[in-house]
This record gives sequence, C-alpha cells and structure tokens, in this order.
Amino acid sequence: MKKILSRSFGSVKEQSYILILLFIYRLLWGYFLYRFIRSGVLPLLLHYPEQRAGGSGMGRLLYYLEGQFALTSDPGVHRYLWTLLALCLLRLLLSPFIRAGILNELHQERVGERGLFFFPGMKRFGLPVFLFSVAEWVLAALPLPLLLPRMTRYMLGGIWDYHLLLNAVPYILAWLAYLYLIRLALLYMQFGYIAGTGMFNALLICLRTLLSAVALSATLGAAGLAALLLYATGAGLWPGFPALLLRQVLPLPQTLFKMWGIAAQYHLWCSKAFPE
Repeated sequence: MKKILSRSFGSVKEQSYILILLFIYRLLWGYFLYRFIRSGVLPLLLHYPEQRAGGSGMGRLLYYLEGQFALTSDPGVHRYLWTLLALCLLRLLLSPFIRAGILNELHQERVGERGLFFFPGMKRFGLPVFLFSVAEWVLAALPLPLLLPRMTRYMLGGIWDYHLLLNAVPYILAWLAYLYLIRLALLYMQFGYIAGTGMFNALLICLRTLLSAVALSATLGAAGLAALLLYATGAGLWPGFPALLLRQVLPLPQTLFKMWGIAAQYHLWCSKAFPE
C-alpha cells in the first residue's frame, strides 16, 4: 500500500496544474455561493424578533408564520430557491466532467504520454462518465424508499426526545456504506472504460481488491481529517486575518486529498490490470 500511495502522490504532482485549476474553481464557487446564500439569509435574520420580556413568543410565532406564507406564495422566494437549486444542479453536473479529465490524465500518464490532457479528457469522456454518475444516483436512491419511512419516524420523534435520533444512526451508516461501495465499483468500471480493458473486468478487480481499496480510502480519509483538524486548531489559535486566510486555502488540501484518493485507486487497479 505504501508503494501505491507513493506512486499516486507522484501522479498528483504530475497533475499539479489541475490541482491549481480546481482550487481556483472551488474557491470562486464557494465565494459566489456564500454571497448568494448570504443575500437571502441575512434579511431573514434581521427580521428575527429580539429576545424581550413578554411578547417574544408571539413575535417568533408570527415570524415563522410569515416565513411559511412566503415559502408558499412569495414569487421572490420561489425564484431564489429555484436559482439555488439550479446552482446545486450545475455543480453536480460539472463534477463528472472534471473526473473524466482527471481519469484521462491518469491514463495518458500510464501509457507514457506527457502533456495537458485534462480538457481533452473532459471533451472525450465527459458524457460517458456523466452516465456513470447517473447510474450512481439511481443506485444510491434505490434503498431510500425502504429507509426513509423508518428514519423519518425517528427524526420526527427526535423533536420531542432526542434519544430517538440515535435509532436512525444505523440506517444512515448502512446507506453511507452502500453508497461508498457503489461509488467505488463504478469508479473502477470507469478505469476500465477509459483504458479500454473492459468495465466488467475492472469490476472483478474491484471485488478482488476490495479490502485494499477500503484501506486506501481509510488511510487518505484519516489524513484528510487530520488536515481538517489542524485547520480548525489553527483557526482557533489565530483568529482574525490568519483564520480568514486559512479558510481561503482550505479547498487546496481538500482537492489534493480527493485527487490523491482517485489516483491511489487507479494505481491499485493498474497493479492488477497491468501486472509488471
């Protein structure tokens, strides 16, 4: 596993220009989304009734009733919510094309090519990888009709007794584990599709190396969590401008570990699909 981690980190260094591009993309996207949400949330918070002795309960009740009325009948609120939904869908639709560029870069590196293959990969493999993502979304939603009624019952009961929320945790964890396995299997199938070795052969490799793949994900996930804890600690120790600066550079390590995770799985697949 150490050899695979080392090779995959070397691949990330080879793709440093993609890392920089994705960092700028996430930074600008986060700033724009923050400004957009702030423009809608801040006026609502300014209208929230102040905590005063007497009448505060009635003021909060009127505030909630006004908000419920606005959600059902105010065209401005509807436009805002539809725009927010459209932005989220746009981000969701862009992700498969970005992954297609990264996978094409990894494939070209394996065959010995050097160059800028990110954008050609988005153009050539963007639509097939998008179809893989659609399959992932469909498969992820399949267990929800069985899980949602039970989880909803516990969550609604948790309003009055928060201990009931603990009963929903096993269902949530089971769905997350299922979602991880679906994503991993489809990722390996994308490896096989882009390399031309066959999707189902890649799926068989995924099943044979499942424990190693999970170990890689757990290792890089723990490293990413440690980086996040260091960021939180630094932001707490140095508030103000240093904390703001740390917040701005946070997408860089997040993007690094995400790319590293994809590259690590790719090199694990290569070690079985193209044994030396």
